[in-house]
Amino acid sequence: MPNNSLHGLIIINKPPGVTSHGVVKKVKKVLRVRKAGHTGTLDPFATGVLTVCINEGTKLVPFLMEEEKEYEALLQLGIETDTQDITGRVLREVKPLNVTKRDIERTFQNFRGKVTQIPPMYSALKYKGVPLYFLARQGKEIERPERVVEIRELSILKTEFPRVAFRVVCSKGTYVRTLASDLGKSLGCGASLVNLKRTRSGKFLLQNSITLNLLEQKPLKEIREKWIISPTHALSSLPAVVIDEEISCKVHQGKIITRGDLQRKAKATLPLNLKGKVRVLNPQGEVVAVADMTHPVRSRHKLDLGKPAWKLLRVFNF
Repeated sequence: MPNNSLHGLIIINKPPGVTSHGVVKKVKKVLRVRKAGHTGTLDPFATGVLTVCINEGTKLVPFLMEEEKEYEALLQLGIETDTQDITGRVLREVKPLNVTKRDIERTFQNFRGKVTQIPPMYSALKYKGVPLYFLARQGKEIERPERVVEIRELSILKTEFPRVAFRVVCSKGTYVRTLASDLGKSLGCGASLVNLKRTRSGKFLLQNSITLNLLEQKPLKEIREKWIISPTHALSSLPAVVIDEEISCKVHQGKIITRGDLQRKAKATLPLNLKGKVRVLNPQGEVVAVADMTHPVRSRHKLDLGKPAWKLLRVFNF
C-alpha cells in the first residue's frame, strides 16, 4: 500500500556509482511513497547531499533548486578527458607539469565571482528532448550556449602535485567538473575532477543526511521522526504570512485573496509593502501555500486593498 501520509523531504548521502534518479527510485520504493523527486542532480561518481522530496513535498523542488550548493572536490592536473572527470576517455596528458603552487593560487583567485561556463556534453541537459550525455555517447557534439554562474567561495584545501583539493560554494547550475576543467585550461596543463562530494544544498547539510543502506534498515516511524523534514521547515527561509481558517479554505478553493482580506484576517502583522515569495501558514503554523506577493498597487498614493494580494505558486494538500 502506498504511504500517502508522508510529506516533505529527506536528505540522502548519495553513494558513488548510483545516479540521482536511481537514488530517488530507491527512496520511493523503501518509503512506499507515490511521488518523489530531487532538487539537483549529482553525477554518478559524486557523493553527498541529495535532497529527495516526497509526495506533497515534491512541490518544494522549484524553490529549493534555486539555492546555492557547497562542495569539496579533488582535481588532477595534467589530464583532460571527454567527461571532464577521471571516469572519461583521456584526450590529453601533460608530463611533466610546469605549474607552481603560486600559479594555482593565482588561478583560483581569478575564478571567484561571476564566471561563464559551457555546460559539458556529458550532462543531463536536453537538446530537442534528448539528454546531452546520450548524444555524447554516440560521438555527437552539440553547440551549447554559455551560461553565467557565480562562484561565491573558492578555496584550496590541500595541494599535493598533481592533485589539488578544494572547496567551492556556488550558484545553481554550476558544473564543478567544468570549473575543474576551466581551471586546468587557465593553467595551461588541463585538469579533470577526481572526486566530488556535495556537503550542503541550501541549508541542508551532509551531517544531517542518511545513507541508503541505513534507510533500508530503519523502521518507518523512526525515519519519519528523525529524517523527514516537513515542507513548513524546508521553506523556513521565506517570510511567513499567517492566515485564518477562512482564508485557508479560500486558498485551497483557488479563490482570489485581496490585500484587504489579509489586512483584516491575517493572524500576524502584515507589512503593507511586503512583496516577493512568502510561505502562507494556517493558524496551526503549517504551510498552506507558497505565493508571490504582487507589487503593492497604489491609487493616489494609497494602497489599493481591493487588488489580489498574491499569485499562488504552489498549494499544499496534506
